[in-house]
Amino acid sequence: MKFLLGELCLCLVVTLSLSLPRPRTKISSGADSPEPTIPGSPDRCDGLGFDAAVLDEVGTPLYFRDAFVWKGFHGTAKLINSTWPQLPSHLDAAFRMHHSNDPAHHDRTFFFKGNQVWQYHGSTLEGTFLIRDKFPGIPDNLDGAIGCFQGDCVKDSVLFSKGDTMYVLDLSVKTVKERSWQGLRGCSALMQWVDRYYCFKGINFTRFNPSSGEVPAGYPKDARDYFFKCEGRGHWSGNTTTDRNIFNICSNVSFDEFDEDELGRMYAFRSNWYFRLDAKQRGWHPWPLSSAWPSLHGKINGVFSWNNNMYFIQGSQLYIYKAEARYTLIEGYPKPVRDELGISSSDVDATFICPGTSELYIIMGNHMQMVNLQHSPRVLGNGIRIGHSKVDGAMCNGQGIFVFVGTQYYRYNSTSELSSWKNTPAPRSIKQDFLHCPHQVPASHHH
Repeated sequence: MKFLLGELCLCLVVTLSLSLPRPRTKISSGADSPEPTIPGSPDRCDGLGFDAAVLDEVGTPLYFRDAFVWKGFHGTAKLINSTWPQLPSHLDAAFRMHHSNDPAHHDRTFFFKGNQVWQYHGSTLEGTFLIRDKFPGIPDNLDGAIGCFQGDCVKDSVLFSKGDTMYVLDLSVKTVKERSWQGLRGCSALMQWVDRYYCFKGINFTRFNPSSGEVPAGYPKDARDYFFKCEGRGHWSGNTTTDRNIFNICSNVSFDEFDEDELGRMYAFRSNWYFRLDAKQRGWHPWPLSSAWPSLHGKINGVFSWNNNMYFIQGSQLYIYKAEARYTLIEGYPKPVRDELGISSSDVDATFICPGTSELYIIMGNHMQMVNLQHSPRVLGNGIRIGHSKVDGAMCNGQGIFVFVGTQYYRYNSTSELSSWKNTPAPRSIKQDFLHCPHQVPASHHH
């Protein structure tokens, strides 16, 4: 249940939350202090783009050009060999591998140039290989590479670009399929950021679906307006009526709900925003609900996953989304919660369903009721008293039932234990165990 957060600059989260896409960089509290500039180092805002891009072990973007690397959203360039002494200059591509079934390659970073690939674990070189030996079926002299998580792709995969062709490597069966996606021809670099995948062509970028190659309307865009802080560019007015603490995952603002879907994607919901928690390289940054779940806006009352679908209760309405690589709203929804679940009240505080069951538990105040989703019509059972007068959210997975109250959570082994309300377990910290926040959150900096 431990998730590495890294350092978060609240100002960056707030300002970039005003437009899509919203890449956000974790910057330390001292990120604005002057840094020495290496003579001859490039300027990331000069419009020349970069050679390769990849996320580091805590989800901070790294941009490579010539013999230099930029880390994060702003700051001066450093020499590549100060961190990776064995790497050459002018890299072709780089990616971080997510391979849940292969510990020897999981969370490794691969750098490409010509016909060679360097494998690193952190800053430690684990080997140099020929591309054809390490990744059979993948050509030399690549333009870009990107790891794709199961859930975003059908299986854990790697996408390699060269010219007008995308090579898709399925890591589970080691097969390579070639794709010619119209909007992704000529990518000079690829990068994954939170739940989004990007093709860069010089300084411009295009967001795309890694399963279909589909490109949303409105692209390409200029990276200097989104990925870099460049003078006179970007969205830096900071004008927003939203409480800025909502965007800071380590603030003391409570969450509305948590859920882990059947593909292993874990989410924390707060107001009209969500955070993705299941992989540290994705970064813990807020995105509007509608960017993942079309037509969903505003605070939710309950969320749960069942039968390959994800359910949201919002007031008196129920939304159901098919949980594939991308969530799609099932036709005809939303529908009244009363008609779908037999809930007569819209005062739902939390919902949860445990894996492998069809029993949905609904918490309202200090009472919990169950409805079996396989029954028709669905009828709520009698209420059971629990040891919490008011909860914010609840979730059940293979490690137990988690009840969230403010900044704390309570773990139960079963619903019968939860209903034994006189024996409430000791509270634990959401920020430490789920978010891995530092004990002291630095004051935010406003630019």
